[in-house]
Amino acid sequence: MTNSMLKAALLPTLLTSAILSSAAMAEGLVVEETSDAHTLVSSLLGANIEVSNVTLTSSSNSAGMFTGGDGIIGFESGIVLSSGRSSYVIGPNTSDARTQVNYQLGDTDLNNLIPGYTTYDGTVLEFDFVPNNGVISFQYVFSSEEYNEWVNSSYNDVFGFFLDGVNIATLPGTNMTVSINNINGGNPYGTNVSNPQYFINNDVSDGGGYINTEMDGMTVVLSVQANVTAGQIHHLKLAIADAGDQILDSNVFIKAGSFIDAVSDIDGDGIADGEDNCLHTPNPMQEDYDGDGVGYYCDETPAPMPLDFVKMTGGGAVEDGKSNFGLNVKSTPTGIEVHVQYNRKNRGKASKDDSPLQIKIKGNIDQLTPVASGNGVEFIAPCTVRTLLNGSDRVSNLCKVRIVDNGKGKKSAADEFTLEIIDGPSAGYHSGAAELIRGNITAHKE
Repeated sequence: MTNSMLKAALLPTLLTSAILSSAAMAEGLVVEETSDAHTLVSSLLGANIEVSNVTLTSSSNSAGMFTGGDGIIGFESGIVLSSGRSSYVIGPNTSDARTQVNYQLGDTDLNNLIPGYTTYDGTVLEFDFVPNNGVISFQYVFSSEEYNEWVNSSYNDVFGFFLDGVNIATLPGTNMTVSINNINGGNPYGTNVSNPQYFINNDVSDGGGYINTEMDGMTVVLSVQANVTAGQIHHLKLAIADAGDQILDSNVFIKAGSFIDAVSDIDGDGIADGEDNCLHTPNPMQEDYDGDGVGYYCDETPAPMPLDFVKMTGGGAVEDGKSNFGLNVKSTPTGIEVHVQYNRKNRGKASKDDSPLQIKIKGNIDQLTPVASGNGVEFIAPCTVRTLLNGSDRVSNLCKVRIVDNGKGKKSAADEFTLEIIDGPSAGYHSGAAELIRGNITAHKE
């Protein structure tokens, strides 16, 4: 069974009605599926914005209009764009794997937002507009069935709002793209989190299910704000797609009437949403005592342990030369951004205990420890394992990794790399002795 098949075969989990309020169940989302691009755009517009050249690229039911969003999405009405079927957002949450495969192409601009991934089943709404003022803003919520079990995996569903070709759907005060791997409650849930102050869990398997939508997780209401030139034509492209495979739907809800040519300030603290480090909690002085980019009054994670390097790069061979790896680890305000690919070769006929492996780690990691006097790092992270005996199967596991730069020169010890699968179907695998057989690792100080 491939990893995609495994995801599709997850057993539905029925909600216990006792934990849901009767009011929430009675007042649910109503979705009218439509492929009428002009109807969708008209719903978004505030006053005094002229639009033209409106187009929609989608399947017949991947876009829609919704009402009933108060207490569920965070605003009453608007449009929904989906990588599957737009009406599948309707609750309650009865499945871990609600999916419609549309057999559509992805989107090149979305591919560029998450290098290394291929997108599928894109839904894209585009139009030109002429603003009367020098700024635009609107509000939205991103939701997905990929939460929580596929966080920090190779399935990283993504969307983008491209203003004149540049993505403006980023976290407040950063250039970080809004995606599964960048906003979440971790995997396993509660560990290795990324920007949890923007995340709402609704996964029944992880104690959620109280919100009356099928989606397993979503963001809080986020705000887009961008500078434009008054009186000139600009182009806006709203796009969403699956990434890594074509299953498990993701959606973006955009608030009706919220597309305006004015500054937005959701929490009313005098700080524009696009610059506010505490989007829903007033923080007028923008206090950020641990320096992680998140305001003190809404910060949910401790400051990461300081590292002595800006990034680590390199590669080499371990396990008596049977295995090789390549890595790029970058220090970030909230931990590290990790890209590791590990390949175990097979010499001779493969067997169960001597099979070639491909292991990948990619994502934001906050569970880390500096080692070797600051010249190395040790961390735990979700990893995908491909056992080549089984064709193209890719299975989610949990890995522990140690990387050390022991310096250069004849008197320096060999650099070190170890990878151990500590949980999951492939648990127990270890890359062996830490010293590199060949290759090197470099901790860059600048």
